[in-house]
Amino acid sequence: MSLPKYGKSWEAIREELTARGANDAKWRDGKTAVYVFNAGEDIAEVQHEAYTAYMSENGLGPLAFPSLAAMEAEVIGMALSILHGPEGATGSMTSGGTDSITMAVKTARDHARATKGLKGPANIVLPQSAHPAFDKAAHLMDIEVRRIALKTDGSYEADPQAMGEACDGSTIMMVGSAPNFPHGIIDPIAELGEVAEDKGVWLHTDACVGGYFAPFARMNGVKVPPFDFEVPGVMSISADLHKYGYCAKGASTVLFRSKELYEHMPFETKDWNALR
Repeated sequence: MSLPKYGKSWEAIREELTARGANDAKWRDGKTAVYVFNAGEDIAEVQHEAYTAYMSENGLGPLAFPSLAAMEAEVIGMALSILHGPEGATGSMTSGGTDSITMAVKTARDHARATKGLKGPANIVLPQSAHPAFDKAAHLMDIEVRRIALKTDGSYEADPQAMGEACDGSTIMMVGSAPNFPHGIIDPIAELGEVAEDKGVWLHTDACVGGYFAPFARMNGVKVPPFDFEVPGVMSISADLHKYGYCAKGASTVLFRSKELYEHMPFETKDWNALR
């Protein structure tokens, strides 16, 4: 399609947009399970109005837009308050689960370089059920992915013992899900935490789906196993706001047990356009 010679009115464009979605999944009728998290028209109205109120402001300029920095800090604070964040825990908002996972992997890699003297190739150890976003992050950073078979007892859970055996001196991260996408199963995060502590390896909980659902299920009497910073071995968590946080896409959070860990996440450079 070439750029049209003449533009169209908004009325014509709106009609075309509506027509183009005619054959899409009927998510408003509950016809999707993963792509859209629909909380009803009242929440949709809040999503739209809140998003459009700040859609032009730029989060890259917190000094220019202190409102965005303040709102991010409040969101992170609320997230940590329901995910057992310890004193000093912190984090950032991101553009989605893949972004959160990529930032967590990057942070774990740079932490290993700074604290363990890691110089050569790194690897991450994760169950077969973990999200492909970890593969994507590893591909971007040239990190080896070691996917380990699930338990053979029919539970579809990660196998902590087998994952521990796959770790070595170049392992920068172990992964557990809460829950995983393929089966909706929460991995045994507490057991993974014990293995991670024994091996001296960073444990990440991918709670992109359950991070803003499981705490409220627990509040309502559902027996939810430990999966967040309640587990001492968990160093980072990814949790999506645009899933059961019911925010507009894309919005996620990546959380860290301490500011010292978080400090390995940001990228910085001092030489751009420097005067010499």
